[in-house]
Amino acid sequence: MSRLLILGATGGTGAALIRQALEAGHEVSAFARTPATIPVPHHERLRALRGDIMDAEQVSRAVSGHDAVLSALGSRGLGPTRVYSDGIVHVLRAMKEHGVRRLIAVTAAGIGEEQQPALWFRLLVKPMLRNRYSDMLRMEEALRRSDVDWTVVRVPKLTDGRLTKECRAEVDPSPPEGYLFGGPAISREDLAYFMLSQLESEEYLRKAIVVTY
Repeated sequence: MSRLLILGATGGTGAALIRQALEAGHEVSAFARTPATIPVPHHERLRALRGDIMDAEQVSRAVSGHDAVLSALGSRGLGPTRVYSDGIVHVLRAMKEHGVRRLIAVTAAGIGEEQQPALWFRLLVKPMLRNRYSDMLRMEEALRRSDVDWTVVRVPKLTDGRLTKECRAEVDPSPPEGYLFGGPAISREDLAYFMLSQLESEEYLRKAIVVTY
């Protein structure tokens, strides 16, 4: 049993992480600006922490006393954002301060310029999500410069499908063909399952991977 801090707890992936972590016997702290909106019923091993990822002091207090951090941070809208990059810097500083080693974070398939996704993806999807993707890339760069035991899970389209436990990981970070528009996808339940499975695994330490079916 581990003491887990979950960031982005009010979103669909965050809620799946909380539910499955509790079912697995972990102690869970859910970090959110508005804890009342966390879509998970009260549980004796669930603690809601009020805080803003952009506030370094609040993040430090939240990280203290945990064994691992799981980030499902997200941003609203398509405008400029620093939620991913500034937020992860605060988390990394807090982890160093409190001696926390393990971090598993979600970003998106296709964010890196080194990748060669399909032409339509480069022309349509990346320009539309350029602000979010740029900040996720800054987040990944901050992780690579750190000395924590991080794993980045780059996901294609997310769905509200059921838990199958049939997902697979690929170290090649290129987005799957058909990404976003009716193509390969993964359910938030299976994404959460995979993230939690990495808590005791060293297979993808300090690697960015794509998870799909």
